[in-house]
Amino acid sequence: MPSFREEMKGFPLWQMSVVLMIRFSEPLSFTSLFPYVYFMVRDFQVTKDPTQISRYTGYMAASFAFAQFLCCIHWGRLSDRIGRKPVLMCGLLGTASSILLFGFSTNYYMALLARTAAGALNGNIAVLQTMVGEITTQKRHQSIAFSMLPFLWNVGCFVGPLIGGSRHLTRPRMDSSVNASSGYDRFVSKHPYAMSNVVVASFLVTSAIIGFLFLEETHYKRCTRYDPGLVLGDSIRRRLGYKIPRRPWEPQTETEESAVVDEVDEYSPLITDAANGDEESINSMDEPEAFSSTLETIRRYSSAYSLQPDLQPVLSRATTISVTEETRHLFRAFRNKNIFTKRVVRTIMAYFCISFHSLIFTEFMPVFLAGSVQTEYLHFPWSIKGGFGWDTERIGRILSTTGVLGCFFVIVVFPYLDKNLGTTKGFRLATSVFPLTYTALPFTIFTMTAYNPNLPPWLTQACLYACTGVTVLGTSLAFPQVSILVYNATNAKYRTFVNSSAMSATSLARFMAPLLWGTLISYFDKKAMGAVPWILLAAVGSCTFTIAMNLEDTGA
Repeated sequence: MPSFREEMKGFPLWQMSVVLMIRFSEPLSFTSLFPYVYFMVRDFQVTKDPTQISRYTGYMAASFAFAQFLCCIHWGRLSDRIGRKPVLMCGLLGTASSILLFGFSTNYYMALLARTAAGALNGNIAVLQTMVGEITTQKRHQSIAFSMLPFLWNVGCFVGPLIGGSRHLTRPRMDSSVNASSGYDRFVSKHPYAMSNVVVASFLVTSAIIGFLFLEETHYKRCTRYDPGLVLGDSIRRRLGYKIPRRPWEPQTETEESAVVDEVDEYSPLITDAANGDEESINSMDEPEAFSSTLETIRRYSSAYSLQPDLQPVLSRATTISVTEETRHLFRAFRNKNIFTKRVVRTIMAYFCISFHSLIFTEFMPVFLAGSVQTEYLHFPWSIKGGFGWDTERIGRILSTTGVLGCFFVIVVFPYLDKNLGTTKGFRLATSVFPLTYTALPFTIFTMTAYNPNLPPWLTQACLYACTGVTVLGTSLAFPQVSILVYNATNAKYRTFVNSSAMSATSLARFMAPLLWGTLISYFDKKAMGAVPWILLAAVGSCTFTIAMNLEDTGA
């Protein structure tokens, strides 16, 4: 068994670091609002009935997901035309603008518009997943690289709720008792949800600047195009003492030209020995023209490529993956069984289901925690109304703590399971926990001392942390595994399109989920049957487990 050092040999650490910085900033914008969204909707006074607040928070979540569903696939297709990097920069700056609008919203409909804009302007996750596959071209790097995306998601899930739940940044109007003596306090009193969004927007803008300066384009047609941001970033790195490789657009010296001509002639193989000898190349399993050598060959022979124009058609065929005609017409592409094979469709269905129920848990668990305590309606086991009466700080703390747990699960547990069980079996194991935790969650309300004074005060918090911790364990393992399953199930030349389609499917799930469950939670809360929506959610989790059990086990 190879050591960790051997597995990491050749890992593209610098580029992955830049990609992960971009990835880190995005969950901040998604999770920072969870501690206060209940109070924000309440303060807008869009409804006088507290049981209807869940419905309006559901509309807000659904607007984001629906806009992302409509636009995500088009961002993916645009990245095939203009490159990955410009699309990522647009997504970061678009999200920063929309989250500022959200923070300064003065009414519910302005906030709803801002969340819709945030969904429409950002299709980065599909592009990032494609980019990770293009950067890490060897299978031994694959599980590490793909697990880094959910790892950074969990880091964001730790930092985001801390920002959104901070009393220094967020002060719900009806709960605020701060003496607005300073200019800052007066500003926060006037805009109680603005400062947390200003902080998150600054992270997004910083990520955009870092990406502009240091991110290399990975699209095979665009990676040789002059990049002024990368040129500036290279000059910064060069002054710091880093060795910078020659870029494809830079002129060659005579020494370099002669060296390249000596190295590459008509007898030289287009695919390097190292690439041919790597039996673990990701895409060599998919097609004879192994994409694993694409970027390596382009970077190594970029000078020869420019010197020998007659090699261009050969290199194009041997080392690139084109955007084919099948993906130009969406409806025709969706019916194409070469693109959407049974294996691809099943993995996307699994992705849809896990996105559906995990979003409901993430969105509505904080709403459940923030609901007012109504002990007069609590009668074990089925009569449940209201919530736990937690404030933004306590909600932010539990979300942040489980975010840290998620980081641990991704770093320690996921690699162990992936190596010993494989991706498919590991995914099945991860999905098995959801029916259990979703069923248990609503009944933890009966452990409150307000309901049963004989129980210790710490028991409720312990039960809630246990439920959320085990759920985060499942999501932390399931999301990187299903991403790898989608990636491996797809023919290499369709990966950007299928990734974008998978992201659109998950966005559709995240659109449907809060609409349906926001209505269900409001309805059953009014009927004092608050456990029913969570039991129904457990049924959705069971469906996910069933799909996972029927996925083809390829030994991956």
